[in-house]
Amino acid sequence: MRFVCMAQMAAVTLALSLPAIPALAQTPAGGDETAIVQLGKAWQDAWNSRDAHALASLLAEDADFVTVLGPNGWLKGRARFESVHAGMFPRFFSKSVWTTKDVQVRFLRPDIAIAHVLWASTGDEVRHVKHRSPREGIFTWVLEKRNGQWLIVASQNTEVMPVLPGQ
Repeated sequence: MRFVCMAQMAAVTLALSLPAIPALAQTPAGGDETAIVQLGKAWQDAWNSRDAHALASLLAEDADFVTVLGPNGWLKGRARFESVHAGMFPRFFSKSVWTTKDVQVRFLRPDIAIAHVLWASTGDEVRHVKHRSPREGIFTWVLEKRNGQWLIVASQNTEVMPVLPGQ
């Protein structure tokens, strides 16, 4: 027989007796979902313009951004993100064409959301694929609404790896 303290029983009883409260996070205010989806379009436009500053402006000042390089590509802060991308555009992405294919949004709270962003690119000159071969991947963005603006506060970028023959 398990010992259950009276306070725990009272808490469970109270929780079970309360009416269900609808989750506010499931009903985003006004155009919040549209604004987040538009971030995917803004990302595409900034990338295709090779504008590291415009790209970085989509991130919060204190953002954590993990590139497809994983821990070796963990960029802490908007300034670091901008600096790294300003250097990468002419070196690896001068002929890159980015397409944001889909943005799916899930609200955790009215001011916090997760977006999964499917992307594709061509023309990249990165070391892990044949130069200019098409690439695809998915971002997981954690977004926060700050001063009325949705900003990326954390991002994880995962690239679809090519399937090797025989696998």
